[in-house]
Parts: sequence; structure tokens; C-alpha cells
Amino acid sequence: MKKIFKLSSLLFFMSIVSFYAAQAQTSQDEFIAKWKNMKAYTIEILDAMPEDKLDYKPTDDVRSFKELVLHIAGGNVMMTSGFLKEGNPGIDYENTDMTKAELKDAVATSFDFVAETLASLTEDELAEKVEVFGGNKITRRQVEGLIDSHGIHHRGNLVVYLRLNGIEPPQFRAW
Repeated sequence: MKKIFKLSSLLFFMSIVSFYAAQAQTSQDEFIAKWKNMKAYTIEILDAMPEDKLDYKPTDDVRSFKELVLHIAGGNVMMTSGFLKEGNPGIDYENTDMTKAELKDAVATSFDFVAETLASLTEDELAEKVEVFGGNKITRRQVEGLIDSHGIHHRGNLVVYLRLNGIEPPQFRAW
């Protein structure tokens, strides 16, 4: 009886894993669609913070809300132009004097720059290894994941900043 239970449990687990694996990103088009959704979600988070609180930071030793937004946008551009394909979308991501409207434009431009660059890369280019931080070599497809996880990490910070200000963040969506 125990063997049947273990086998049934294993088959159930494998079915669940297979289902979620089938739902995972499988193409550039799917990643770019997800990326565009993350652009919209990032802008929604920015929209949720009142303009007079953009300089909020919970402690002196961390970035402000505005600085985190610029860090996400600047990171998108820096990693894309440095590791995927050279380019410059023409935004000064060091300018911390931006208004909320200018921040939204910078975020949108950075996400569009990544999407356009990714769409221009061939499968062979995505498979090529490039040197990234610390001299590590990874494929351009892995760089895509690096850019994505960087944004995820810092969007999480932004959500915490909203909550610390008593603001309900936008509903998360992954796709």
C-alpha cells in the first residue's frame, strides 16, 4: 500500500511539474509579451506614489523611491546596451530632478529599448556568450533573465515603499 501511495504521489507531483513547465516562457515573443506587461506594472507602481513622496526613503542609507525607479530604468538600458547590443535611447538616467511625468517617460523608454533590442536579436545571437559583471560569461538569453530579475527585485522594493506610506500597491500580475 505504501508503494502505491508513493508512486501515486510521485506521478501527481510529476504531473504538476509538467503542467507548470508547459506554462513557462518558451519563446522570445512570450518573453517580450511578459516584458511589456512588467513595463505597465512598473508604471502603475510609479503612478501609485504621490509626486510629493517620490523622494521618500525609509532610512538614510537606501535609495529613495525616485532613485529606485531610475535604477530600474537605468539598469534596463545599461545591461541591454552593455551585454546585448549597443544602443542609447537618449535618456539621462542619472537625472534625479525628473518630475513624475518625466520618470514615467524614462521608464517606458527603457522598457521599450529592451523589448526592441531583444526583438532584433537572432537565436544565434541569443546563444552567444558575453562577458558580464565580474568577468563571468553567460549567454545573451541569460542576460535577458538577469535584466528581468533585476527589475523584479527592485519593483519589490517599490511595493514596500508604497506600503510604508499607507498606499495599496497595484495588483501583481506575472504575465
